[in-house]
Amino acid sequence: MGTTSEAEVETIVEAVHQAIASRVFPHHVTETAFELKLRRCVSGNIGYLADVAAGRVDPGEPDLGHALAFADVVAAQGLPFEDLERAYWVGLEQFWHRWLAIVGEAAERGDGTVTELIGNRTPAVFGYVTRVLGLVSARYDETSGELACTGAERRRALVEELLGGAPPAYTQFLDDELGYRLRACHVALLLHGDRFQAERRLARLRHETEAPAALLVERGPGLFAGWLGFPGRVDPATLDVIRRAVSRHGEPVVAGGPAAGLAGFRRAHEEATRALALREVLADPVDFLWYSDVRLEAFLLENPSAAWRFVAEELGELAEANERADRIRETLLAALASGSQARAATELGVHENTVRLRIRTATELLGDALSERRTELLVALRLRRALGSGPGTTTMDAVS
Repeated sequence: MGTTSEAEVETIVEAVHQAIASRVFPHHVTETAFELKLRRCVSGNIGYLADVAAGRVDPGEPDLGHALAFADVVAAQGLPFEDLERAYWVGLEQFWHRWLAIVGEAAERGDGTVTELIGNRTPAVFGYVTRVLGLVSARYDETSGELACTGAERRRALVEELLGGAPPAYTQFLDDELGYRLRACHVALLLHGDRFQAERRLARLRHETEAPAALLVERGPGLFAGWLGFPGRVDPATLDVIRRAVSRHGEPVVAGGPAAGLAGFRRAHEEATRALALREVLADPVDFLWYSDVRLEAFLLENPSAAWRFVAEELGELAEANERADRIRETLLAALASGSQARAATELGVHENTVRLRIRTATELLGDALSERRTELLVALRLRRALGSGPGTTTMDAVS
């Protein structure tokens, strides 16, 4: 089929454009730049396909600038490649439907049979589409990678500024640049691993906690800071959901917050950073360390040497590293923290008489401290548990 009028080609272009716009990109064709690139891409592809199908050109090395430019736009919009691929197959479907109608009309006019008019050019048409898809796929991946690096770096630089000594005042621009609402109530997390692992874990936590927003930035080699943003105050029930969701996956995570607003964004991260530093000091840190659970230890362990002196002065023989002292300290801490020997026995999984015997021994060793210095004693026991087997050299001087 050697002749196809410009009007016929333009009719096909319009039909293909309408099908792709309505079936693949219904929410984006109202944007002028997107619409213009889509129309140019459709026009270029359909014009070339019409020439191939009519036998006017061989599908050799066509100009694909229009196709590559549209791949850039789709990547910049953050749309999945599947949408771009589907657009091509929808377009081919529409083109072939319209082309067969034109061929049928030509056959009715006596220009030849349908078989003669179509000829052997069907493989060339499908081959062109397949080839173009391969090229735009590579272009999409390249553009997406560049945009991801640029966007991630831009977000990282902005977060550095927000966490600095004099963060900028809140504007809508900050939310738009970060893709995150800074006026939310924030829970900050520090996650180890590569970017893919950190993104997957934060996405999973966001889903399980039903957080409306999340933000992730790289803070150092193998270390990522994440924020979960919640509207309004984060109530105890939500905090419990977050705690269970993080703990359930058994991967080391530290957390800070909740804290609201721009100042809270910074404070929650500072708390998570302090929890991470404390994790290096603790003798037996749990997988999930929330700063609010250990802020007393964090404060007192800023000077480990002074903390050890305090522990030794308050606990005396019970500060020693041996099995007997360990058992008595564990029992005494459980009893003082719970306020009940019965609850302590349940928590420790021992008989209540065992708890009474150990507390009697502690009383003999500590004298009046149990009745007159209960607060100091409880603090000393928590510190002793945190410090481990003996005075260490790790400090928290790096925590600010």
